[in-house]
Amino acid sequence: METRLLLQDILQINGIDPKDVLLVRHVRERPDFKKCREMGLIREYTQVQGNNKPLLKKCKYWMVFISTTKTNCEFYKMYSFKGFSPISKHNIPEGFPYPEWYQQDVTLYELEETDLFSDLKNKLIISWGTSTQSWYQSATNNKRIMAIKDPEPKKFIGYDKIAWDFDDMEMIVNDETGEYQKYQTALAAVKGVYLIQDTADGKLYVGSAYGDDGILGRWRQYANFPYHGGNKKMIALLSRHKNEYRKFRFCVLQIMSMAASKDEVIAVEQQYKRKFGTIDFGLNDN
Repeated sequence: METRLLLQDILQINGIDPKDVLLVRHVRERPDFKKCREMGLIREYTQVQGNNKPLLKKCKYWMVFISTTKTNCEFYKMYSFKGFSPISKHNIPEGFPYPEWYQQDVTLYELEETDLFSDLKNKLIISWGTSTQSWYQSATNNKRIMAIKDPEPKKFIGYDKIAWDFDDMEMIVNDETGEYQKYQTALAAVKGVYLIQDTADGKLYVGSAYGDDGILGRWRQYANFPYHGGNKKMIALLSRHKNEYRKFRFCVLQIMSMAASKDEVIAVEQQYKRKFGTIDFGLNDN
């Protein structure tokens, strides 16, 4: 007889009762989900649901998956359910692309991010089964684990092809699985000048990396709280809009040798600031 490992097994091994967990499956290519995913608003997307769904109000945790094939899906994140409230135009998340949802007869289910099973993000693959029309289910339903991926290191795509939204940048520079080892090695091997675009309004920031860890070390300062890298205009921006960093896109403008001096790197940075007008019209303050 074939031995099957179930999602229930992983939950119970970690001291979580499956009856306390709601399973949520998002369809990767659904246009509204795809838009929110690109904007780093998956939690905000998940929170807005219909009223007559008692199960959504009973579970302590929401375990969110994203479809991969017709019936399989991969684990994204585990949220703690904090309560629910009527929806209104007054609690629309900043930058949410579908404000009209907040004018409908729906409920806001308040979710808080947790670190539970964070080591399995994008690795744990389950079979949702044949009921793919049902986007949520109790974890008491048997869900077969199809794979726990041990990814091979990804091939570095090249500095000129980097155009990463915040979530991708954060994942790559903070990765501890070895999947993005070649990316981290490449970014740590060069100093250089980079560009950050706030996709909410198109404003640009030109920065430079001249430390011992190269671009990798500098970008890790953005990837981890408080997310502004010490830049004055970004500090002001995030004090007004605390989640704006999720709309940042990161690019490499020019790589330079690790032998380059701080003054040499900053001189190139200043050239790009003049070219793009980022002091007068962007996010640079000098």
